[in-house]
Parts: sequence; C-alpha cells; structure tokens
Amino acid sequence: MPSYSIKERLNHGSSGPTTVPVEGLLPIVQERLQKEVFDKCSEKWKGDMLMVVDQASVRIISSAFGMYKLMENRVYLVEQLWRPRAPYRKSAPIYFLTPSEDSINRLVADWTPSTKRKEALYADAIFVYFTSALSDELFAKIKACKPLLKRLRALGELNIDFIASQTRSFHLDMNSTEYFGQLYNGGNSLANNASPSWTEHKIAEKLVTVCASLNEYPHIRYKASSRIGTSVARLFNEKFTNFIGTNSKWWYHGDTNHTEKGRATLMILSRSDDCLSPLIHEFTYEAMVHDLLNVEDDKITFQTEKTNASTNTNTPAPAVGNGGEANPQKDALLNENDNLWVELRAKHIADVIQILSTRIRDIVNSNTSVALNTKANNAKSLSLNQMAKALKALPEYREVMSKLSQHMHISHQCMSIFKKINLLDLSELEQTLATGLNDEGRPAKVVEMVEEVVGHLNAMPDSASRFRLLAIFIVSQKGLKPGDQSRLFTAANLEEEESMALGNLDVLGIPLIQGMTGTRMSKLGGERLAQRDSIADSGSEYSSSRYACTLKDVLSKMAHNELSFDEYPSIYPMPEESMVSTGSGGVGSGKSSVSASGIASVRGKTSSKFKSYSSSTSAVKKIDGSRQIVFMAGGACYSELRAANELMEKGGPEVILGSTHFIDPSTFVKSIASLK
Repeated sequence: MPSYSIKERLNHGSSGPTTVPVEGLLPIVQERLQKEVFDKCSEKWKGDMLMVVDQASVRIISSAFGMYKLMENRVYLVEQLWRPRAPYRKSAPIYFLTPSEDSINRLVADWTPSTKRKEALYADAIFVYFTSALSDELFAKIKACKPLLKRLRALGELNIDFIASQTRSFHLDMNSTEYFGQLYNGGNSLANNASPSWTEHKIAEKLVTVCASLNEYPHIRYKASSRIGTSVARLFNEKFTNFIGTNSKWWYHGDTNHTEKGRATLMILSRSDDCLSPLIHEFTYEAMVHDLLNVEDDKITFQTEKTNASTNTNTPAPAVGNGGEANPQKDALLNENDNLWVELRAKHIADVIQILSTRIRDIVNSNTSVALNTKANNAKSLSLNQMAKALKALPEYREVMSKLSQHMHISHQCMSIFKKINLLDLSELEQTLATGLNDEGRPAKVVEMVEEVVGHLNAMPDSASRFRLLAIFIVSQKGLKPGDQSRLFTAANLEEEESMALGNLDVLGIPLIQGMTGTRMSKLGGERLAQRDSIADSGSEYSSSRYACTLKDVLSKMAHNELSFDEYPSIYPMPEESMVSTGSGGVGSGKSSVSASGIASVRGKTSSKFKSYSSSTSAVKKIDGSRQIVFMAGGACYSELRAANELMEKGGPEVILGSTHFIDPSTFVKSIASLK
C-alpha cells in the first residue's frame, strides 16, 4: 500500500465515496461509478468518450453497468487494453484498470510515441481510474510519461476491486483451482506456522476495497480454530489500518459525524469450516440451476419447445443421436437485470413452477379469449401455437410472456433432471445423513444408512454423483467406521478425479476414517448417526430441504449477540452490547447461556418427502443494527446466500455475503481434487 493516496498526490479523483451511500453493495458500486467517474468525466469533457479496460476490470464494470447505461453517459465503445486498437482522436478515453505492472506498462505505451504510431490514439483528455491502491513504483512510471501526464484530466483510486454479483453479495473473482490450492495445500490447522500465502494477502487487499466502498470500519471476527480465517483477519486489519492512515478524508458509519448506524462487523470464515453445505442438493431455483444446468458468468443456454404449425401440438425433443432435429436453443442472462429471476431465485423449485404456471394462465385466461375470440374457459387448454397467435394480437404482453416462458423452460429442465436421476429419494437420504434425523424427526441408525447409501451408490451411473453422496456421509459423520470403509469405497468405484478429491478431504480437516475414541459415534456405540451440535431452522416448508447450512446458525447468533467470542474472537475488544451473553458478561468467558438462535426447529411429522412439512418458529422481532459483512474464503455456496437473505427478510440486520467465488457442487469437487 502506498504511503499516500493519489488524491493527495495530484488532487484528482477520490479514494472513497463522499456522500452517504444507498443500501446494498451493488447500488453503492453503481452510484459511485456514476458520480465519481462518469459524472466527473462528463463535466470535464463534452464530447464522446470510450472506456479502456483490462481483463480484470472489464468484469467489474460489466457487473455494474450494461452497455445501454454506458451509452447514456456518452461512452459509446469499450476497448480492451491488451488488444490492438484503432485510433479515435475525437473520443476521450476513460481508463479503468487494475494497478498491475502489465496494465501500467500498456497504459504508458498507449501515450508513448513510436515508429509504428505517429499520432495519439485518443483525444487529448485522459481519465485514469484504478480498482485499488497504486504503488509508488507504478505511480512513478505514470509520472515519467510526459505525453500522458500533460493530457491527464483525472487520476483516482476507486477501491472497487471486487464484483458485486447481487444487491448484497460479492466475490473477488478468484475462482481458479490455483487460488484454492494456495489456501489449503498447507492444511487448515493452526499448527501450520507457514507465512501467509500470496492469495491470503490478495484477499485481504480486496476486502479493504469492499469495506472502503461500504464506508465501513468493521469490527473483525474470525473462527479461532481456522488458520485461514485467523490469517486473513490479521492481514486485513493491517492493510485496513494502513488505508485509513493514508486516506484522511474517508469516513465510516459510526464515526462522530455519521451516527445513523453503528460500525459493521466483518466475519471471516473458511470453506473448510463447513464442507457439507456445498455438497447437499439444494432445491431452491438458483441453486438447482447452478447445480444441474450449465451456467457460466450468469449466461445459460436452454432448450425451448418446438411447435408444429400444421397440428398445433408440441413436438418433443428428439433423443440425442437419433438423427432428429434438436429443439431450438436460446441464451439468457440470469442477473440483477432480470427482475423475475431476482424474485424467484431463492424460492423452492416447486413454488417457482407454481408461480410461473399461475401467471401464464392468468394472462392467457384474461387476454387470449379476446385475441382469439374464444371463451375464457377454453383458454386453459391452448396449445403453444395458439398462445403465440394470441401474443401477436396482444404485443403489450409479448415481453412479459417471453420472460415467463423463459423461466418456465429453465425450471422444467431442472425438474426433468430431478426426475431422471431420482433426486427425490436421494435428497431424503442426504437430509437424514446431514441432520442425523429422518423426516419424522427420529434418530437414524448407522447400519440402516450404510445399507441405503450402498444401494444408491450401486445405482448411480456417474462417479461424480457417487463421490458426492459418499462425501456427504464422511463429512456429516466425521469419518466412516472402519468396518464400513471397504464396502462403501467398493460401491463408490470412483474415477481418478473423484478418488483424488476423496483422498484430499483430510487436507481440509475431514478424516476419512473415524478414530477409536473421541467422536460422537464412538461414544454412542456407533448405533445412531451423528447429529449436529446446533441446528438452525431451515425455514423451508419441504421435508427434503430441512437441512440448514452452518452459516445460517452463525448469522442468527451474530444478529442476537449470542455468538461465542471463544469460538469467534475479535481482533480488538468489541462494544459491550456486541459481546456474547455469559455468566460473567466478559469477552471470552465462555459460551452463551442463551439459546443458539432463538428460533425453534420443529421437524415435520409426515412421511411425505417433496411435500410441505409442518414448521414452527418463534416470533423474531425486528433487529435494528449495524451491517454484518461475512466473507467465506474458498467459495460460498448458494444455500449460504439464501440464508443471508432469509435473515434480513425476518427482520435481521443487513447482511453482505462475499467470497473468493461462488461455487456449485461440481466446482467444489474439482477444487478439492486439485489439492496436492
């Protein structure tokens, strides 16, 4: 981190927001980019502009601003810094770059005369903004380029070195197995005294930009038993202290001039703290889409139904390899610009299909009878071609019906796979293994579960699915009984990648085989499945979704000031009202004497699996409090994202969930397999 900010060097640009931001991280990022970049550039340049980005910054800007929004700001072109570019002498460039040596060298090369290029690329007004702090050495390179310096109209550090993927979630765009390996190849034990890795330093630096953008000077907490959580927490504290010292005009919530809310809490966790949640099948819409379908950078390709105009019937998709014509495919972006996706993504898949069906039927019933001169009662049985004819007669409904149809196709593709691989029965087995209780709330016996797991393993056609089930058994029970190992491993019959992942579970602190003493199962004689020490209410009406991720329990305890400071200490002492309730009332004096979450967890008394089960929760009062920023090193899963949103919906404080990246089960398995 440089010893002084760019603002103090050249008095151009800014190092942080200067006005009170709106709620939610993504709106704050959008507002800051608008006010601190585009508005200021527009004031100083009245002509056309273009934006020049590098490979990292292009992902940051595209997550916040679409091309239409850029064009509203007179930015008509986005150029890639690493590629050859044609000159646009009438357009002023806005460089939005990461402060790396490669990007600085390319920036300087753009404005250094050469034999290949006699004139400048762009107009003589240059605006340069960096995603994070620029080092003294790289700043010196910019100062040394006189043609660049004399044209410079603005130079600033924006502190937006992260991707705000949703309104209240972000990731650091660190999704390669290389980052995962750097985090965990040394193990997660506190006994490992290795120096922090480059990845841990980079995480801490990027987290500084998150908190700077939020105007939060957070209390820092971490899991005491986690080497990675401890390391990143200490690094962040050092780097953020340095940031505050070099940005004297930066303010934060809870300081003497901004008392509308108190200081936030930053909780730093590690994926190895909970390896079960990313493996469990989750049946909310967003989780199913990412688990069962191919989604890359929010883009999904889905099949639509082909219609036969002569018969007005739907033509089913031909089987692969039968020589028939495949159904047409469409691309869609599942992001914050799709309001229907935002509304439905956290809902159970059964509820999603019901909502979509009802809305389509309502539109058809109320409008197609007019468009087609038919009776309303007959509208329910309309074919797709008849619906298309109605839409042509009712163009005002074309867009909304297109979006409804899109999500109906995507959700039905999920359900088609759900039925094909018999996820209903598999999910019930997973839920029992994960919770230790069956759908009637009774403890399950190990011997019965082994038989059921072996039966499912023998029936599963692919190695990845077999590993997933076996790993759920191992993680939930903290290892297998020695007597069950051979039988389960034989039934799993794993291929090379999954075998490597299985062997690497131990690197994440998960034993493959139980020890002779010390485990819950050994104390019970191995008769019953291990049950979780603390179970938060899953909040679901469905018995196939009764498991709640560990993060939900942590968040609930944080919201009620009941999270133990023994297990989750803070870097510095926290205000008394934030301390855990204990017998002596002091930090670190023991675990909370109050119930874990204040929310009762009552399991349904029904044998139905994919139907609603009764759930009872105690009333949760509205909690007015400071932000909770939770960061998961190693990848957060979609059930954790849902848990954070559910806490806010029930009256809890604002939760911002971040991670190195968001993971689906297959990504998690590949990451584990990559460990050495």
